[in-house]
Amino acid sequence: MKRWILALVVVFGFLPPAAEAEVVALQLERKGVKKPEQMVYGVDLATGQVVWEHRFGEEVNFVEKVKGGLLVGCDDGTLSLVDPATGSLRWTAKLGEKDEKVNTFRGEFAEGFLVSFHNEVLWLVSPKGEVVWVLR
Repeated sequence: MKRWILALVVVFGFLPPAAEAEVVALQLERKGVKKPEQMVYGVDLATGQVVWEHRFGEEVNFVEKVKGGLLVGCDDGTLSLVDPATGSLRWTAKLGEKDEKVNTFRGEFAEGFLVSFHNEVLWLVSPKGEVVWVLR
């Protein structure tokens, strides 16, 4: 019996790790969900199953896949980085003043993420969620 247990440990110890499921973030208007515009869902591409969901404080304007996670801009002036595997927040930055929404993703750069409120306000936010500069 001890030989079999040892053999199993040795064999399984050398198996490659199981591949993680690829999860895509989606905004959906699901039946029965109040204020679906505030929701982002993580969906397993292989199965079509929702593996996580996250509700934001106001309407979600964009979800962009970036280095380090999923960038989410909202009507409440916040920009968040979400872990794509779990849906948990890595950080949230309050960018906008009253009535300034984070509604446009402009790009990802070495210095961080460029986002805006239409063409009125631009923010450069570092990969750690710190505001680098604001242009009004």
